[in-house]
Amino acid sequence: MKDDVRKSPNVIIIFMDDMGWADVGFNGGTHVKTPRLDQMAEEGLVLTDFYVAQPVCSASRSALLTGCYPNRIGITGALGPNATHGIYGGEITLAELFKSKGYATAIFGKWHLGHHIQFLPTRHGFDTFEGIPYSNDMWPMHPEAPKGTYPPLPYFKDEVQVGENPDQRNFTGDFTQLTIDFIKEHKDEPFFIYVPHPMVHVPLYCSDEWNGKTGMGLYADVVGEVDEGCGQILDTIDKLGLEENTLAFFPLTMDHGSATEIMQVKQAFIEKARARLLKVVYVFHSLQGGQARLDRKSVV
Repeated sequence: MKDDVRKSPNVIIIFMDDMGWADVGFNGGTHVKTPRLDQMAEEGLVLTDFYVAQPVCSASRSALLTGCYPNRIGITGALGPNATHGIYGGEITLAELFKSKGYATAIFGKWHLGHHIQFLPTRHGFDTFEGIPYSNDMWPMHPEAPKGTYPPLPYFKDEVQVGENPDQRNFTGDFTQLTIDFIKEHKDEPFFIYVPHPMVHVPLYCSDEWNGKTGMGLYADVVGEVDEGCGQILDTIDKLGLEENTLAFFPLTMDHGSATEIMQVKQAFIEKARARLLKVVYVFHSLQGGQARLDRKSVV
């Protein structure tokens, strides 16, 4: 039985927030540089018509993790700090499915399916959680919300709040490193890691190292740091010899595409189809022979 479990493929989902169709080089973006994501696209599989169940944060995440229409399970918008509901305990999540097959499971980043203890990831199949329970703009420094609208943004480790109003410059680097550490710790057993980055949702933050690094503006710096982190995760898989048995997914525009002002032209183009999802599937060395791309007629 143990040998059978060890053959199970590792699965990593690197999940973006507010990232647009053209915010990657392989889709024609010239305002950003994404060499590692472009590499994923070249070596893996690109699906260009993949539709999300609903174009908003919490609802789309509930669909991703449960396979259910969000309205059916009562999550239709973006849950905030005043929300009293969250993901229903009777729903079966991806994490619970993987855990039932002997996987180690983890989430690092933004949860957004309820912040009360019964809704937290560790109550829904994840062995460990580190990150924020809802969007990074739901905090006292919101530039448009009246004073007092939002309480301090909590930061969790598993089921314990360990801080508030965290330094968001550290988000991308920290969640990347936590992912790498988890891979190393569980390299001898199957693992499922869900990495829902808070970026590139506004407010935009990147590390001091990446601030100004691209010379193309803050948005490009933020995207660049995410791109680098994806590459570091894939490099870790390679160095540990896990490349033949790991699936890495990079869903793009999962909740609603780009929301930044510098993308207004592109956003207007896709606004009528806000639920469209681009998904890059990098199956490491099991997809030999180069890139496969499914065009618009191939709907998933």
